[in-house]
Amino acid sequence: MTGRREVVSQRPAALGRARDRSGPGEGGPDVPAIVGRQLRQALLTVGAVAALLVGGPVIALWLPEPGVWVALSLALQGAWVGLAVLHLRRAERLER
Repeated sequence: MTGRREVVSQRPAALGRARDRSGPGEGGPDVPAIVGRQLRQALLTVGAVAALLVGGPVIALWLPEPGVWVALSLALQGAWVGLAVLHLRRAERLER
């Protein structure tokens, strides 16, 4: 054991955050721009969800009886899944 002590001046950085310490002028991520793009993407997705919620029952009124169940069970659910996949891909692309 040595008699020498070392003074720690600041807390060590977390492993995942050690690389992202640079600011926007130093080649790092421009956080306000990324947040703005993510907000626009979220608003587009909310608009599409609202269109599905309103459009589904409106289309169901115009379809004949057996077609209503097909439209509500298959087509509308397929649109939900497609919208979720599209939103996920766009969100991942914005994070890069």
